[in-house]
Amino acid sequence: MSQRRLIMIAAAAAATLAFSQIACAEEAAAPAAADSAALYERQCGICHDAGGFGTVMLERRVGAERSVLAQRNDLPPAYVRHVVRNGLRDMPPLTRVELPDADLEAIAQYLQRARQ
Repeated sequence: MSQRRLIMIAAAAAATLAFSQIACAEEAAAPAAADSAALYERQCGICHDAGGFGTVMLERRVGAERSVLAQRNDLPPAYVRHVVRNGLRDMPPLTRVELPDADLEAIAQYLQRARQ
């Protein structure tokens, strides 16, 4: 078999493996996004539940009644996505590695639930 043919076979095998890993990763992310309340608690609650650093900082700016994110009904998903990816004041931006897009979308929709 020629060297060129071996390279083509190896490239095809590598591409197949890469696509199968992407499909597996997407399947693994789906169950995590399904329970958006638990996802919010795990990813955001440490700072944004009552008594968390983010809540304390928000309370200084917007008042106690609007400081706990899960109790608000004025957080459009686009705003949540923007703040999470870009940061805002004391909140650092979160990368797609730290919080995948599917999880961020589930959290943004969870925070919007009271608006519907």
